[in-house]
Amino acid sequence: MAIFELDGGRSSLVQPMRPRSDSFDADSSALVTDHVSALLGEQVLPVREGGPGGPHLLALDASARPVVVEVVQLLDEAALVRALRHAGGAARLSRSDLARMYAGGAESFEADLAVFRDRSPILASRDSAAGVRLVVVCADVTGGLLDAVEFVTSGLHVEVLRMGVTQGPGGRRYVDVSPLRSTTAGARRAVEPGLRTGAVQVAPPPSAAVTDPTPVVPAPAGPPPEDGAPAGPRRHAAAPAAPAPAGTPTPRPAPVSPRSDETTLIPPVPTDGGPQHRGEVDHRPLPELAALAAAERSALELVWHRVRRGQRLTATLRTDGLIELPGGSLHADPDDAATVAADLESTADGWRVWRFGEDGPTLGEAVGVR
Repeated sequence: MAIFELDGGRSSLVQPMRPRSDSFDADSSALVTDHVSALLGEQVLPVREGGPGGPHLLALDASARPVVVEVVQLLDEAALVRALRHAGGAARLSRSDLARMYAGGAESFEADLAVFRDRSPILASRDSAAGVRLVVVCADVTGGLLDAVEFVTSGLHVEVLRMGVTQGPGGRRYVDVSPLRSTTAGARRAVEPGLRTGAVQVAPPPSAAVTDPTPVVPAPAGPPPEDGAPAGPRRHAAAPAAPAPAGTPTPRPAPVSPRSDETTLIPPVPTDGGPQHRGEVDHRPLPELAALAAAERSALELVWHRVRRGQRLTATLRTDGLIELPGGSLHADPDDAATVAADLESTADGWRVWRFGEDGPTLGEAVGVR
């Protein structure tokens, strides 16, 4: 299902945000448990939900064909293989196996299955399609797996549904579950606002508040001090301006390009000193990173997997919004932190390569700026 925003006669495609990692398990479980029929587009009889070594849900459709529902936040190679293995295992189950696994008890399985099939649409109950139906519900898919997903879903028995979240008035959350489309599968999506993984409102931290610059005004020229102290360097005083008529607004002077021989506006020097480390220059955290760190209130681990080189680089997003490398160096810009961590000559895209944990969103996705 595609969502479009209509505004002034124009329409634009809405790309739902990625669900927060801290709410994905609860949201997906509620969807599968309470709305499995709407999610699958048909009535099913749940056989077992959860269980060690098994899929998230094993059910039967109106033709008594097994339906396997796998739920995973990030669909990668391992998760896809695991889902296919669960589907293959379900294909080998007999009716007695299903009866033993039935949540309502083996003695009730046959009776409940008969009632379910009697109440199902007759066309659906006569559907004799062979094979197990596999449905994978995920929040996102790794980029290198899109071709494999497109191949396995080109048949009749495998579907991949992707969850997305849109926010409405009053903070209401709307979850969209749609088939993964190849046209938008690789597009970057912002993460739903929330702690640790969500976008946060970007605002300058209190220590980095911008104030009006303080003008340096030369002292007016006058007679030397009476006590005979040496006078400072004399400056030519400007001729006094003619008084403006009463009621006339004072015009605002136009900005003038500063020159070395003129008095310029100098911004105030902060008194707090800011974070410093081992004699480095004063660092000011970027507003979006400072806001994210302030919302989380704890240090966050950043991970960069360089797969081709077999490297795993780590860093820490401190509570003040600065990125600290294991060697102790501090960086305000994620690009600088990634470049130094990997010892590169060219600048790395730190917003894209740094992730929160092993499988979390990228730094740019987390703050919703890239």
